[in-house]
Amino acid sequence: MSRRVIRTEEVLVYLGGGDRSFLDRLREEGLFEADELEPEQAEDLRLAKMLMEELGVNAAGVDVALHLRKRMLALEARARALVEALQTEPPRAEPPRAGPSEPKRRR
Repeated sequence: MSRRVIRTEEVLVYLGGGDRSFLDRLREEGLFEADELEPEQAEDLRLAKMLMEELGVNAAGVDVALHLRKRMLALEARARALVEALQTEPPRAEPPRAGPSEPKRRR
């Protein structure tokens, strides 16, 4: 099954304009260099546009923000998988404990 790809220019038009300087600034940072994007990359481009135009973040800042976002999403997915695994795993028997120890006396 092939994944759907979207032309970068189409994403820019959908976002309200095909401003080439915006895309050029991002590409100088090594971002969005391909002419076709996966849906997740198109969402990243939307976020990049919002960060730059509405919040004044520069292209290097966008690179950092997108990297951190990607890591956060990966960590959330791992946490969800761990919670699911713990919920489906049968409970383990606890190892036997030693009897109560006498409290240590102070001298």
